[in-house]
Amino acid sequence: MRFSLNSLKRVLMISHYTFKEIIKSKILLNTLFLGFAILTITYVALSFTYGEATKISLDFGLGLLTMSSIGIAIFIGVGLLSKEIESRTVYMVISRPVKRHEFIIGKILGLNLVLMLNIAILSVFTYLTYFYIGGVFTSLLIWTIFFIMLESLLVLLLVCLLSLITTQTLTVIISLAVYVTSHGIHTALKTSFTQSQPLLEQLLKILHYILPAFYKLNIKSFLLYQQEIATSYLLGASLHTLFYCLFLVFLCIYVFKTKDLN
Repeated sequence: MRFSLNSLKRVLMISHYTFKEIIKSKILLNTLFLGFAILTITYVALSFTYGEATKISLDFGLGLLTMSSIGIAIFIGVGLLSKEIESRTVYMVISRPVKRHEFIIGKILGLNLVLMLNIAILSVFTYLTYFYIGGVFTSLLIWTIFFIMLESLLVLLLVCLLSLITTQTLTVIISLAVYVTSHGIHTALKTSFTQSQPLLEQLLKILHYILPAFYKLNIKSFLLYQQEIATSYLLGASLHTLFYCLFLVFLCIYVFKTKDLN
């Protein structure tokens, strides 16, 4: 797999058309709707809470931001190739000088641009309302958004890989199962019930090392309550996620190269 200037141009062209196609579906109207929902909840929080309005506004805004990003990652990622295969446009693209790895990387990049735009818009709504009602800046505000970006990218790549292997329905089910399991497995390992069951504990430890570490990217509680977290943890979680993302990208490329499109 080699990249040249022409190869990069083809990747960027595919990502550009992928981005435009998704934007035309008006998916970002949902993002604007969620943004106004954040404003509404903030108004309610100001009216019925005393001293906790900033936390409630931030908690709700980041919650909506996370859910919308994961939802978009799953439901646009699951159609990575299905629409192109059904309409047979993928055959026209890869029959030209476009290599399969260029096509798959371009598609992933285009989908990720939509995710980043969604996160950027909702971040503006969330943080503007937070600061407007008296919120205080902390570096964890930036880290939280960065981790939401990493989390949504990780989900997107997982969905893209599964969509190349199995059906759309199973892709959605498995992706949600992996996401929920990964978030809960760290807590489950600490329970006395798990520790009293050696086989269950061993199984969970194996899954803990195999599955993406989504739980490491959930630092909202630190932002809302503790207001601090070790820099080593932030850097470690970032590097771990980025390496896992690269691993999934290479898997996507390999599976797509060996996939029979007929």
